[in-house]
Amino acid sequence: MRRKIAKYVLAWAVLLFALAISGCSGEDFNQKTIASELGTDKEQAQNQTSGDSEAVQIIGVTNDYLSSGKAPTISAQEVYDTVVTGQDPGYILLSVRKPEDYAKGHIPGAINIPFGQIFKKENLDKLDKGKKIVVICYTGHTASQAAMFLNQLGYEAYSMKFGMMGWTSDENVLATKPFTKAPDYPVEVTINQSEPTNELPAFASGGEKTEDIIIAQTENYLTSDRAPTISAQEVYEEAVMGQNPDYFLLSVRKAEDYAKGHLPGAVNIPYGQLAKEENLKKLPAGKKIVVICYTGHTASYAAMFLNQLGYDAYAMKFGMTGWTSDEKVLATIPFTKAHDFPTKSGNNP
Repeated sequence: MRRKIAKYVLAWAVLLFALAISGCSGEDFNQKTIASELGTDKEQAQNQTSGDSEAVQIIGVTNDYLSSGKAPTISAQEVYDTVVTGQDPGYILLSVRKPEDYAKGHIPGAINIPFGQIFKKENLDKLDKGKKIVVICYTGHTASQAAMFLNQLGYEAYSMKFGMMGWTSDENVLATKPFTKAPDYPVEVTINQSEPTNELPAFASGGEKTEDIIIAQTENYLTSDRAPTISAQEVYEEAVMGQNPDYFLLSVRKAEDYAKGHLPGAVNIPYGQLAKEENLKKLPAGKKIVVICYTGHTASYAAMFLNQLGYDAYAMKFGMTGWTSDEKVLATIPFTKAHDFPTKSGNNP
């Protein structure tokens, strides 16, 4: 007992001495030293420091997910083979389409929680964290935004690639225009730079725990009436040809694919490195951030995250496949046609 007391007295002495010589201003020192010298849990130590802002908490959770190596999407073929035909009980199929469109036709067994209501507690309670959640929308974009949100909360979620557009060609079921072909807008190979000199957007969600903050910020975004995507045509006309200074183009593709060709003026921050504070500081908080990826999926993941932080972000619909048909630039396989797998109509899964 005396040894234990002596250990803590010594730790406090070391801490106070170090604070004295450092001027009591080092956030990094405070977090690391309190945790190591006093044996405090890391999360508790962060909560004891002023540096643990709400933004930092969202960034931390998102970085953990992006660093996990989990694939953001799952193919319609795998969903059909494993979940629908194989009836694997380890999956939940979640349609985030509008109820009226869900009723026109959905994947057999899928439940419906509209995208704009995904943040509500009674809806989150319908989902099992012990199962893999396949999120389905129209073209893969809002499903990807919902999947980012769910992964941040500790669910294991995947966006079904290309949404119902990749599942069926039935126009009545789709309730949207499927992808046809790229307009072949111009690309450049210039490596554009943005310095990390911007401040992160300021916000106060009122949440106490990280989960509460994420839910509150997602609610703020989804109830703002902002569109989740922006068309390639609008980006071309406004940001590229019109050179509207209100736009900031962000490519989240791999650096080697960005170098093959990208939208004129676009800056590159690879998707897996987006949730790093030094990279976020490259983004101007006062502009419309257009996020560009390969097919629109990871850009949508990124857009959800950025909107939670208070940025005004939009995924460019269909990514580079919606901009150019140059196979070298695309570095991916674009959407071709639906599988025409079976659907079920009505309001019950």
